[in-house]
Amino acid sequence: MDKMQVRNRMTATQLVISENPNTNNVFFMCGTKKGYVSPAVSKAQDTVTLEEMQYAECLKPGSDNWVPCLMMVGNSKANVKRTLGGNLLH
Repeated sequence: MDKMQVRNRMTATQLVISENPNTNNVFFMCGTKKGYVSPAVSKAQDTVTLEEMQYAECLKPGSDNWVPCLMMVGNSKANVKRTLGGNLLH
């Protein structure tokens, strides 16, 4: 059996530096989709579940380039600090 040949071996750190030294962004690949991972997902990467994430293609103002992104699912209840109980409309 022939041995597999290897070339361009480097550490993952060296790869990141050689390919894009000006970014601290994390990216994903899923089938044919490649894109950006939001800071919130990146921060929670060790505990986040698929159900807690969503996919969207995003466009920055002034740009023509739609970027595939993985983001945390929005939860409006997470932003509620206090609610008023009862029926206020009589």
